[in-house]
Amino acid sequence: MSYQIITRITITSDLRVMVRMAANNIRPLDFRYDEVVSLTETLRTKGRPTLELELLSLFFKGLWQGRTRYDRAVGYTLLTDGIDKYEAWERCRGDKEYERGLLLRMRGFLHYRPVPCRCHLEYQRSPVRRIYVGYISFSRQRRRIFPSVLDAQAALVAKGWNPDKFQIVEEDTEPLKSREYNENLSHQQDTPRGSRKGRASLPN
Repeated sequence: MSYQIITRITITSDLRVMVRMAANNIRPLDFRYDEVVSLTETLRTKGRPTLELELLSLFFKGLWQGRTRYDRAVGYTLLTDGIDKYEAWERCRGDKEYERGLLLRMRGFLHYRPVPCRCHLEYQRSPVRRIYVGYISFSRQRRRIFPSVLDAQAALVAKGWNPDKFQIVEEDTEPLKSREYNENLSHQQDTPRGSRKGRASLPN
């Protein structure tokens, strides 16, 4: 399946939609940052809400893929509502009212921010590096770090994977030396002033 890899979407002050993208089936990847005229036309004639629905549709259908808030909104919706992506695709083909309602639901997640929790995914103890529709790559040195548990689960659901088959492992966000320093600092702050070799100056 060919699709566009999206790394950036920008709306300029003169209402142009600029996108940095590259085709996934051309190597090496040739990223270009250009105006998407059709989306600019949508923005100028129908407004930003309609543009956002169009962008969500592109990510939902898999024509565009990339770590953007549109991709996350698709994943959040499918996960929280318990929707199977492939079943939703089939239903949307013959039910445009359902499709519009689903896209509106996704739009509600565009500015959603889940509880932070740095973590990564593992499958049979192999850390996940990249998630695609149909396959997943693994790497112990370059695993993908997610900002929250919900983001990790949503990334799987958005690409058609069952999150129940993966393990979510929290990252040790604070380096060991920093943690030891903080523990020592905390211990010094807890020790009463004037104490030496186990002796403390107690209040009268």
